[in-house]
Amino acid sequence: MSFETEVIPLFIGGVLVVSSFELIVGCVLLKNKKSACKKFVLHVITMLIGFTFLIRSIFANWLNVKFDIASISNSTNIGLFGIFWCVSVMLIVSCIQECLKKETAD
Repeated sequence: MSFETEVIPLFIGGVLVVSSFELIVGCVLLKNKKSACKKFVLHVITMLIGFTFLIRSIFANWLNVKFDIASISNSTNIGLFGIFWCVSVMLIVSCIQECLKKETAD
């Protein structure tokens, strides 16, 4: 797959900017709910770890990442992305569930 040279830093920068914005807004909105805020922060961290594996898989050639067997490494990177993304989704759902429980308890 061919990419323009500026795609890599734009994609990585975009992920970092959006994740930073998500983290700041989420922490501000959840400042009075410590447990939910911790889950939200873990959600953002696991999502970023997942994106790291995705970026390694998609842009390996342009980032000079050398694999012994590229197909196995790409499969592993995509699999790890999926696992971390799944954990990230479970954390955000748990965070939402915790916020809803507190709202209905009040």
